[in-house]
Amino acid sequence: MAYATPDELRRLLRQESFTEEETATAELLIELAQGVIEDETGQALEQSEDTVILDGPTDEDPRHHPATGSRKLILPRWPVTAVASVGLTDEDDPLIFGKDADYTWSAAGILHRRGADWPNHDRAVEVTYTAGYSTIPPGLKRMCLRLAVTGWANPEALAAETLGDHSRSFSAEALGMELTAADRRTLGAYRART
Repeated sequence: MAYATPDELRRLLRQESFTEEETATAELLIELAQGVIEDETGQALEQSEDTVILDGPTDEDPRHHPATGSRKLILPRWPVTAVASVGLTDEDDPLIFGKDADYTWSAAGILHRRGADWPNHDRAVEVTYTAGYSTIPPGLKRMCLRLAVTGWANPEALAAETLGDHSRSFSAEALGMELTAADRRTLGAYRART
């Protein structure tokens, strides 16, 4: 799912229609703009189901030797909308969801272990879960379209041009798809947690 459509970009540019080639260019620019946003957040924001194997958390408190496990495990992506399964990699049976069972989860992407700690070794927990936004928030869509419009203004990624003896230089940065300080502050609310 893209953050925006070529038709939305076309309307923003106030063009009557796009040729097939212009539509392809619009799709590419939207994809590049989306990449700029996701590079800043450190996570894909569109909703998808993922299966991950996570290292167990540790309590790094120096008073505890060796480090012990923790009851909280942070998932790589959020917001979480569903958890399909959770299992310990060194056990065959899946864990049971529920406050009176093995674990609960929050939309913030935290698995809470009930009555025990998560194991604290590498590759300890396998989780299948759904995270991200089913509809991209309007502020992110607006940011994506603004970046794509900037790229549209310089479709050849021309960085410099000299007229005498004609010289041209191209670069990806010349597309102008750069986030502002305000963009970075906005995207701070969507950053992946580690």
